[in-house]
Amino acid sequence: MKKERLLNAIGQIDDRLISGADPQVHMHRKKIRRQWIAALAACLVLMIGIGVVAPIALGNQEAGKVTMEINPGVEYTITKNGNVKSVRFLNDDAKEVLGEVSLKGETLKNAISITLATYKIGGYMERNDTVLISFDRQLSENDKLREAVAEDVRRVLEKETSVHTLVYVSESDNSDDAALAKKYSISQGKAKLVSDAAKNSNLSTEALVKLPLDELVDLQKEVDSVVIDTKYIGMLKAKAIALDDAGCASRVTFTEAILIDEGIKYPYYHLVFRDNYTQWTYSINAINGDIIAKNEVALFISLEEARAIALADAEISGSEKVVFTKEELSRNQGRPCWVLEFHTAKYQYSYKVDAKTGEIIYNRRYIHMEIARETALKDSGCSEVGKVVFTAEELVDGGIKTPYYQFVFNDGRTQWTYRIDAVLGGILSKSEEPLFIPLEKAKEIALADAGITDAERPVFTKEELSRNQGRPCWVLEFYTAKYQYVYIIDAKTGESLYNRRYINMEVARETARADSGCSAEARIQYTVEELIHGGVRTPYYLFMFNDGRTQWTYLIDAVLGGILGKNVESLFVPLEKAKEIALADAEISGSEKVVFTKEELSRNQGRPCWVLEFHTAKYQYSYKVDAKTGEIIYNRRYIHMEIARETALKDSGCSDVGKVVFTAEELVDGGIKTPYYQFVFNDGRTQWTYRINAISGTILDKTQKQMIYRA
Repeated sequence: MKKERLLNAIGQIDDRLISGADPQVHMHRKKIRRQWIAALAACLVLMIGIGVVAPIALGNQEAGKVTMEINPGVEYTITKNGNVKSVRFLNDDAKEVLGEVSLKGETLKNAISITLATYKIGGYMERNDTVLISFDRQLSENDKLREAVAEDVRRVLEKETSVHTLVYVSESDNSDDAALAKKYSISQGKAKLVSDAAKNSNLSTEALVKLPLDELVDLQKEVDSVVIDTKYIGMLKAKAIALDDAGCASRVTFTEAILIDEGIKYPYYHLVFRDNYTQWTYSINAINGDIIAKNEVALFISLEEARAIALADAEISGSEKVVFTKEELSRNQGRPCWVLEFHTAKYQYSYKVDAKTGEIIYNRRYIHMEIARETALKDSGCSEVGKVVFTAEELVDGGIKTPYYQFVFNDGRTQWTYRIDAVLGGILSKSEEPLFIPLEKAKEIALADAGITDAERPVFTKEELSRNQGRPCWVLEFYTAKYQYVYIIDAKTGESLYNRRYINMEVARETARADSGCSAEARIQYTVEELIHGGVRTPYYLFMFNDGRTQWTYLIDAVLGGILGKNVESLFVPLEKAKEIALADAEISGSEKVVFTKEELSRNQGRPCWVLEFHTAKYQYSYKVDAKTGEIIYNRRYIHMEIARETALKDSGCSDVGKVVFTAEELVDGGIKTPYYQFVFNDGRTQWTYRINAISGTILDKTQKQMIYRA
């Protein structure tokens, strides 16, 4: 490839160049020849690097991670001097197009330029309105470097005419976001957008993950960790402008909402929305939000008018109580109509009223569903009415001669199907068939297969009617003194579809605990205790537990009881390490005698920390040390309480020191500017109250009063 064509590819890559380079790429980006892209990308690296002297590695330490997500997602680990230390691909598209491109050692700006050039060659930049940039927590906390990175990203991306919006997200330590990112191979930044959108919409996580970035941004509410930098005002703002101008107080439905920005001088949002009565059409300037054009058209008669027409036709007086169960604007053979369903004390009604003319298109009067249901139950002879489960209750009336209620119900053993005339109440048809073998029969089959007698006292922990590859089945889990069992019994034939025997969970748990070296008397917290057997070759128990300092993970063979795998990791810095940190900070030498009076694992504003209190011959100390990082959260040095006490006694002039009684001796320090010792003492005649500065030893405050004696 010629040098000038490569230079073109680095900057604003021409679509004709891409087509000329490889016709297969233009037709279908997934069919890119990786070798061709790798060669081209290598040239891009060379061309960008021409004339640039690599900076001396002032700091090759990791500064944090930044992720750029378009569809391919790439995570760059950058150093403190702004160079790329390593690259991780979030999905197969990124690996496909960048797999053989070396970006290590490049400046982040160069790396993003190369990435975008390669994306464009691969056809990924043809239509990408929105680009998501995520900063990990480490980088987010470095304001100066984060802002510099954001500016580099903006300068590179603003050259791409297809990019209209940049979204910057600061990641957190949210474990749910991390799990979501891992599950769907997306950045944590996109995971945050998805989780925020899930809270503010009725869409599922699975649906949100599949949405384009621009639609996720439209669903995004104002969140401190999200910054949106866009050329356009955005679809949400455009909708708000139109709705405000239309004066819509009720719920509306948007039938069209599109951005028109190709081949025109002034891009705009085309919006069409309606409520039950009116349709509006708006054109909103996409840059400044001005209303370019608008139109308003009345649609239908009101719901209240449709109700009045139906009630008059049904000859229902005003004194009768009417309950509407369905009020829906729909269509009947293309005609817009109000679909109304309502009932009185005697009858149920169904109406369709032309939404434009008010003409009655359809009307029916039926007996109540409760009456029809009672007819079916009585005829079936079902004695255990309380255990009856209805799986279908439906009024069938769509254009048939005789409308009917259809009921399907069962009592766990037999299933009945009835059709009851919805007008006259007679039985039109009925059928019954046995459903499944009873639960007790399934239990007998499982116990017999396991060779368990009643004397062994089996305890069932799961008795569930489910499906196995579409076949109805009884899922049974039970245990004896020795073993645990899992059985799946065909609910129709009684065939054993699946069976397993395992050691008891208690035995497996004890194996893990004993191997960990954690004593049985220790305060162990189990966070996971689970039997994994679905679809695995070797079923196992998974245990995760900790004693506050160390976390263990064990996989125990559920059949043989052996250890399949284990992992040990420290939760916190050890107590002794925390002590060393505190003593070093206090500049206490090894020759000084130190007495620790408090050694406690606690929390400070949610952060786990070691709370340490200790003293030497001269001073008392209070420390809080982060239990994960070893960072000193809080430290204070005080004079000894004895010195403060002596200061108070001396100042009081109390001559009978031997008769002095102290009723209060307290160090007060909870977040105040000047910590102090408070003393309250008396000699039987006079009571003194002193506040002594706990750091300098000066008297902050003092009072005295005579004590009152009664003969």
